[in-house]
Amino acid sequence: MTELCPVYAPFFGALGCTSAIVFTCFGASYGTAKSGVGVSAMAVLRPDLMMKCCIPVVMAGIIG
Repeated sequence: MTELCPVYAPFFGALGCTSAIVFTCFGASYGTAKSGVGVSAMAVLRPDLMMKCCIPVVMAGIIG
């Protein structure tokens, strides 16, 4: 290894990739839980708008 690329550089690179994947999964699960709570509240309060409320959640699942 050279002075520009120390021995521990691959470790920090892998650590950065791992943390990015972990935080992405945490964010996705948090967003899914929040949308589930919103859909459930909408189903209780306004059952007539239930299908209209589900469309953004389904589209986000398709895109993501």
